[in-house]
Amino acid sequence: MQSIQLGPFTFATSLFAFMVAALLGLFLAAWLDRRRQTRAESVLWRAIIVGVLAGRLGFLIQQWDFYQSEPLSWLDLRDGGLMIPAAVTAGWFYVLWRVLRDKAVLPAVSGGLAVSVATFSLIMVATGRGGVEPTMPLPEIDLIPMQADFSAPDNLDQYKGKVTVVNLWASWCPPCRREMPAFKQVQSSRPDVNIVFANQGEELSLIQQYLSEENLELGNMWRDPQMQLGQAVRSRGLPTTLFLDEQGRLVDVRAGELSAATLNDKINKLQ
Repeated sequence: MQSIQLGPFTFATSLFAFMVAALLGLFLAAWLDRRRQTRAESVLWRAIIVGVLAGRLGFLIQQWDFYQSEPLSWLDLRDGGLMIPAAVTAGWFYVLWRVLRDKAVLPAVSGGLAVSVATFSLIMVATGRGGVEPTMPLPEIDLIPMQADFSAPDNLDQYKGKVTVVNLWASWCPPCRREMPAFKQVQSSRPDVNIVFANQGEELSLIQQYLSEENLELGNMWRDPQMQLGQAVRSRGLPTTLFLDEQGRLVDVRAGELSAATLNDKINKLQ
């Protein structure tokens, strides 16, 4: 399962697992705090904040070309732009520093971290994300071109030879609409990559009306009327983005909104 639906909200499975794990770890640390009268809960909270800040700063530096024109986008964490090694390293160093200063918080901090790691692992395994093969072939799914005279391939197999990014979207989906300019920017700046759009379940007239109103000129536009791509990767929400290697194998799925920087980062990691 690539995403989890909670009412109107869709979360990537890994993000959902992290949030649940962090909350349970903090809850246990708070409970142990009351028994031991330590400040372990605050240590974990601050470790999370320090980690997120360090990870975001590292990512901003790494993808500066995509952020410099829009300073306010630096603060928008919805795109998931974090340098994970920097975030984890900063968080652990903060915990270590606090434990060395006050060893009384060690039992509660250790308990909270252990519960968090165990919860994260259990959720990932239970949703099929813990032991998934690194790559998998997609079933052959015929897509309908937006233009009748469109001469490009009629299925994703024909895009082999380059890294391919497939955006599953719909015009009624607000995050899909927000991320369209980012995909347009990357499509125009990365000719070495196939950026493909597969509309999920909408009529041609609605799609054309949306593209015209937003003045969006995008290549590789397709329709997936039966939403087969979403079903194939077990994703229940939109937007969902599929990342395929040069052999056409699925190597990653992202549920949720992407910025140009996070999209570019994921492409670089595939190459």
